[in-house]
Amino acid sequence: MITVVALLCLACVYCLYWVVNARRMDKMTASLPAPPGLPIIGNATLFIGDTEQMLKNLEDLADRAYQHKGCIKVWLGPKLYVAIGNPEDAQVVLENCLDKDVVYRFLRPWLGHGLFIAPVGLWKVHRKVLLPVFHNKIVEEYLGVIGEQSTVLVERLSEKADKEEFDVLKYITACTLDIVFETAMGERMDVQHTPDTPYLRARHTVMTILNMRLFKVWLQPDCLFNLTPYAKQQKDNIDLTHRFTDEVVKKKRLEYERKKNGADKFIEPTDKLHAVLDLLFGREIEFTDEQLREHIDSITIAGNDTTALVIAYTLVLLGVYQDAQENVYREQESIFGNSMREATREDLQKMNYLERVIKESMRLYTVVPIIARNIDKDTYLPGCGVTIPAGAGAVVGAFAIHRSEAVWGSNAKEFDPDRFLPERSVNRHPAAFMPFSYGSRNCIGRNFGMLIMKSIISSVVRSYKIHAHQIDRLKIEMLLFPINGHLIKVQKR
Repeated sequence: MITVVALLCLACVYCLYWVVNARRMDKMTASLPAPPGLPIIGNATLFIGDTEQMLKNLEDLADRAYQHKGCIKVWLGPKLYVAIGNPEDAQVVLENCLDKDVVYRFLRPWLGHGLFIAPVGLWKVHRKVLLPVFHNKIVEEYLGVIGEQSTVLVERLSEKADKEEFDVLKYITACTLDIVFETAMGERMDVQHTPDTPYLRARHTVMTILNMRLFKVWLQPDCLFNLTPYAKQQKDNIDLTHRFTDEVVKKKRLEYERKKNGADKFIEPTDKLHAVLDLLFGREIEFTDEQLREHIDSITIAGNDTTALVIAYTLVLLGVYQDAQENVYREQESIFGNSMREATREDLQKMNYLERVIKESMRLYTVVPIIARNIDKDTYLPGCGVTIPAGAGAVVGAFAIHRSEAVWGSNAKEFDPDRFLPERSVNRHPAAFMPFSYGSRNCIGRNFGMLIMKSIISSVVRSYKIHAHQIDRLKIEMLLFPINGHLIKVQKR
């Protein structure tokens, strides 16, 4: 009886705290518009329905936000979020609020404290150590791997040449996985020829469960999620992926120790690829095996799908806009002639038009459509003239900003690679374009990603003429996907 009374008292205290805190936050943001909500759950109904409807709900929120200088507030239960759709306020949040929002906790069982979701204190220390590993001179050493796997991709696509349309994403994903596995871990997976492995099946299962949990509010509380069969399924598959990475880390640790101690007169092959994992040993921080696994998993999981999606969207756009495809092909001809050799660093630097096409693809189809940050201190947003209270969350709508007519003009939703010409970019707000996020916590592998994108698209365009229809329906999961897939036809040149 005493226990029940104590629990009721605690519940009352919590409810009182929630009401007082919510009123304070509501008062501080009183000038911001808000969609109609319900008691207790607030605006959580925005996230009920399929993922296509959720994206439409978010676009509707963005439209309403533009009526108040690009900001709107929503309540998800007791949590206040301010959705931001203008570059000025996005810049303030992304430069000053470096802690990821609580929603990213769903990734923690998988990625632990890897760089992508690490608490800000740990992130600052580890990023400083990891940054030199992603220096341009180092990632350029991986061009051989990228070129080799691009050649395999071209061969794999030949089975679809001059036939019906198909979803190119699965081919691109297999290619980028082979690149990322070898450059990050030094392991050849040959996913392009053997796509159905226990590791890859487990990886897909975990991604599916995480996507589902992220947008089904009733599965978000741990106490409810753990009652479902998804909890055990997620744990079993995460454990399988962890075992794979742990084995690689242990093998690399042994190689490092042997080299360090001179055991067995260890001689490193002169042509050995120095994978990211190899470069993380012997740094100013002695990473534990668990920390190494978390960082490598973050690179191979969080980085791979985004890169593959950008490539797939770009190929679809080239298939739709034949004049742009012709311009890309002519640029490739001017660099390679009729050769199908692998791209060098010098070649990639000459691909100016292709780079503009890729940027325009990332603008129109922002594969990471929203960026959520925790507001750890009262933060004034000059664009909308409101102070977000500490304890709230901020959701930066990169997808909305990238398609905003207020930012990009009346043709914002049209495909125009030349909008990224230097002379047309001079007065553009620095946070108007942020496919790799923005500020000091942006994507550490953005330059590496661009090398992969350019190299793969170059190989495909030199080998095939692409045809596609405009993408008309999209959905939001953790990333942005077309409802019907990335459908293209390829014809041998």
